[in-house]
Amino acid sequence: MKLITLDLRRSRRPRPSPEPLDEARTVMEFPAGRGGPPVHLPPPLTVTVKHLGRTVVLAVDGDVDLHTAPVVQRAIESVLGTRPRRLVVDLTLVRFLNSSGLEVLLAAHRRAGRDTDLRLVATTRAVWRPLQVTRLHEQLIIHASLPAAIAAPSRTMDEDRATSNTMGKGERSTLPR
Repeated sequence: MKLITLDLRRSRRPRPSPEPLDEARTVMEFPAGRGGPPVHLPPPLTVTVKHLGRTVVLAVDGDVDLHTAPVVQRAIESVLGTRPRRLVVDLTLVRFLNSSGLEVLLAAHRRAGRDTDLRLVATTRAVWRPLQVTRLHEQLIIHASLPAAIAAPSRTMDEDRATSNTMGKGERSTLPR
C-alpha cells in the first residue's frame, strides 16, 4: 500500500509519498489547518470463498460495519446465486460486527430459504455478543468451529419447525460472554 498525501495548495491530484507504509493500516494526511489530525483507516476486509463439493465456505476477515457490509453482502449473494447445498459463513477472524453486518447475515438467511443450508461459525465475543443481544442466535444456525459446521447433518422439516440453533448448552458455555 502507498501513502497518499493530499496537498490542495499545489495540485488537485494526489501524489504518492516516497516513504514506505506499514501494511497494517492506511494513513491519509491532510494539509495543516484543513482537516485536523491524520485519519487512520482500518485494514480492508478480506472475503475468501472455498468450494468443498456442494458446500461453500465463505471466510470473512476484518471488521464488518457500515462500510464493509456491502462487500460481504455481494459475496454472499454471489455464492447463493450458484445454489450450493450448504453455505458456511466463517466469522472467526471478524474483529467487529455491527447492525449492518447483522442485517447482511439475516438477509442471507432469508434468501437461502430451503434451497441452501446456511451456517455461521462464531467463536469470538465480538461476533457472538451482537448475535446474542439481538436474539439472532435463536434464528440462525451457529457453530463453535468450522469442522462442526461442515460436518453437521442437514436440517429436516421437523428441525425447521423447532429451534434452528444447533449449539448445545455445553457449546454455548465455551463461547466468550
